Amino acid sequence: MESILMLNATAPPHTYTVVCLEDDYDLARLIEITLRFASTVVYVAHDGIHGLQLIRQHHPDLILLDLGLPGLNGLEVYAAIQNDPDLRDIPVFILTAIPSENYHDTHQALIDQAKAYIVKPFSVHALRDMLQSFLQHSA
Repeated sequence: MESILMLNATAPPHTYTVVCLEDDYDLARLIEITLRFASTVVYVAHDGIHGLQLIRQHHPDLILLDLGLPGLNGLEVYAAIQNDPDLRDIPVFILTAIPSENYHDTHQALIDQAKAYIVKPFSVHALRDMLQSFLQHSA
């Protein structure tokens, strides 16, 4: 028990901030819990409008973006991010159940700008490891 307490006492402070836009409440919660254990502050939105507000408010180190969001869909959110000079340099990982080749050519150029395109279902632990590696190398 003492070693666990000591490990927790010496854990690094929250280093990174991630905004997760995911309309599946269970998946969003699982991502949030998994990333919090990886010393990451996570803000979650379940729709595109609230997600864009969180992105503007917190200017995160990384954005996890589901394409099938209510309100503004993920493509609309991503276009808004790319058109905003204050946000366009924030890396975006797209999370979706739709393979990228199923998008029309007009959307493909936008999708190709994302740092990663992750098709559901995926392992949250693999996602955590991918995010940690990306964030550590981009810092």
